[in-house]
Amino acid sequence: MERISDDLEIYDLEDLLAESEEYEPSANRRGQTGRGRNSDVGTAPAKAPVTGNRKAQNAKRTGGKAKKTGGVPIWVHLLILLVIAAAVVTAVIRLKIWNKGVRNEVDPSLQSKFSIEVNDSMVLLPASRLEGREDDGVTTVLCLGGNPFSDDLTETGLAAQIEQLGEKALGREVEVLNASFPESQVTCLNPKYETESIEDLEDIFNLFYVAYALSLDNYESLKTVAGLHPDDPRYTNSIETLENVDLDKVDIITIMYDSTDYENGMPIVNMQYEDELTTYTGAMRNAYKLIRDAYPHIRIVFLSPTYMQHKAEDGSYTDGRTTDLGNGTLIQYWQWAFDTCAEMSVSFLDNYYGSVNDSNYKEYLTDNMHLNADGRTKIADHFVYKVLLEEYAEYDANSLAVAE
Repeated sequence: MERISDDLEIYDLEDLLAESEEYEPSANRRGQTGRGRNSDVGTAPAKAPVTGNRKAQNAKRTGGKAKKTGGVPIWVHLLILLVIAAAVVTAVIRLKIWNKGVRNEVDPSLQSKFSIEVNDSMVLLPASRLEGREDDGVTTVLCLGGNPFSDDLTETGLAAQIEQLGEKALGREVEVLNASFPESQVTCLNPKYETESIEDLEDIFNLFYVAYALSLDNYESLKTVAGLHPDDPRYTNSIETLENVDLDKVDIITIMYDSTDYENGMPIVNMQYEDELTTYTGAMRNAYKLIRDAYPHIRIVFLSPTYMQHKAEDGSYTDGRTTDLGNGTLIQYWQWAFDTCAEMSVSFLDNYYGSVNDSNYKEYLTDNMHLNADGRTKIADHFVYKVLLEEYAEYDANSLAVAE
């Protein structure tokens, strides 16, 4: 190979052939495959590929510098880093805003109204049970139950306040009759009536036996046992009310007891025999049946017990919602009463949440469970609003709807 100048070289044919010797076997193999023409036929020699030496030689011709491959510019890397940093900063800012939250301003006039859910369940009589009945212009309510009605027989009593507020709201005459008995309860003490003790005898003032007397319109047995309380006119007053009431004119029988069943540890329900009289719901079911069968035109409304606290033997108080006295907490009595009323198509007025609850009981109770005058006003207001006015809207537990 001869050099003509520093920049130009003359390549000898022998040199090129020498460089391509290593590729001859492959060229010969092509001739030996039997495909196409025989190898002894003159053919043009195969073009030898450029080897590493050839590349080096070519590099010499270009000034001794190999061609540089393309790379990613540095500004592209910087741009990617900036995008990632911006995304991280945005995520951090949004996370801080989310953790902080946004203040939700609520109209103060609505805050108290919806802070407690009131579980009233109003059931109206079907038209078939009122067929042929004419309105006499007077709404007559007969009250059965225990302490909530019997504690006060004056104008500040529960029955009297229902009458006053009812007339104010309806603009018509409302007559409310009180036939309640002190310290009575829903549940029967014994499966059948016993006379061995005074406690057994007074079982007759509990709900089932009063409903039974109503269904027969015979009150002699009640009158006999009332003789045990000659100094307490409440017993004889209630019996006289029952004897003198015209049940054909009664529109509503309302029933309310306090938490005496709970305090006495009465069983709530017997799942094997739902009508058992010595259970809270069994006595209810039987009483409702007796009244409904005898007086189908009368609407029955059950007023639930209010919130209360149990007084222990050491004088301490515990919450009735969480204290189990042997057969459940007070809220379990409430729940089973609610379900039983729904099953028996009886209206249920929720006094536990809707009238006297855990947030206002100190304002409405004289002690741990008995209503004061304001507490009776609250329940009367609730009753008139939902039962007499038949308002569809939820009752506000934190204010009065009718009373002022």
